[in-house]
Amino acid sequence: MQLIPLIYLKNGKAVRPIGTNPNWFQENPLELARYFKSQGAEAVFLDDLNIPLTGKGENFAAVQSIQENLKMRLWVSGNFRSLSTIESYAELGIDKIILGGSAYQDPNLLKEAAQKFPQKIAVQIEVRNKKVVIPGLVAPSHKTAADYASRFEEEGVAALCYLEPVNEGLKDLCVQVKIPVLSLQDVPKMEDLEKLFECERSGLIGVVLGKTLYENRIDLKSSKGFLDELEARTAQEKTEGE
Repeated sequence: MQLIPLIYLKNGKAVRPIGTNPNWFQENPLELARYFKSQGAEAVFLDDLNIPLTGKGENFAAVQSIQENLKMRLWVSGNFRSLSTIESYAELGIDKIILGGSAYQDPNLLKEAAQKFPQKIAVQIEVRNKKVVIPGLVAPSHKTAADYASRFEEEGVAALCYLEPVNEGLKDLCVQVKIPVLSLQDVPKMEDLEKLFECERSGLIGVVLGKTLYENRIDLKSSKGFLDELEARTAQEKTEGE
């Protein structure tokens, strides 16, 4: 299970979550990603806050620089609304491009993107009170995560990014779908990773570390070591049980 640091991109720079000021933070997106790589990260989650309607936006150069210099796996999230914008990022060799509201409101765009860029397109599923909340809409839908997940998987989506307070439905979603699932719910403390680790066998491939990472409430390097210990312990228990 991967630990994937979150980087917000705005106007060509990295921005801190409101209320945080870690001493390791750098406005240069490349240097911030380089720092995370030095702490053991193999991938970063880039939330592009300036996705244009078409073509390349203000943060495109920063994404390209990280891709070319660090060779890390990149997940790029943003308000993608056209195939041309998706194509710009796909051509960089981005691992996954995450669609939000457009996946729900423009099914044709999702279908075309999934067909044209196989294994590249992911979709965010946010759940509150067991109902999916569609990005850009105030009221929640009447459908569950399972309803949308089935549709997205049929359309050829390569992964799902799941966001829900306390992750009550995470394991069920992982069991239901055959495609990988990435958790977007922030982790308050390192010990909480153990519960998420239990979902790995069901298809959870990683956890995005957001605001609590910038608050220094959770440390990337220590957390990675914690997961390595869990994995070693699980492997030993499996061996002893055989």
